[in-house]
Amino acid sequence: MSTKKYKEKLSRVGEFGKDLARRSKSKCELCGASKVKLVIYELPPIPKEPDFNNCIFICEECLNKLNNLNKIKENDLRFLENSIWSETPIIKATSISLLTIIKNKFPWAEDVLYNGYVEKQDLENSEKIIF
Repeated sequence: MSTKKYKEKLSRVGEFGKDLARRSKSKCELCGASKVKLVIYELPPIPKEPDFNNCIFICEECLNKLNNLNKIKENDLRFLENSIWSETPIIKATSISLLTIIKNKFPWAEDVLYNGYVEKQDLENSEKIIF
């Protein structure tokens, strides 16, 4: 992707900011942190064209964790116990995807998946996310 096209795409993603702030109530959509800087995170695989429904609004701490999943410690993603109950489909799908990734490493994650209310559509959406 050329620099110009990349900048155009970033600009279009940035336009989602106000809607994401409304949806998230200006809190991190994963851990719930408030009064922190929030960033727009496009879930992988990143589509060619920006898609609001493929974006989440997260704090920099969660961003760092998502970018370094191989380095997380057992309690780093405990907030997924709450975010799996989100009424926002992409947040629920992201939570399921992350829990699925870490369930073999951290037994509590499998318990959360087992006890969480996961519908077929939620599972299908989570399988589209590739970290």
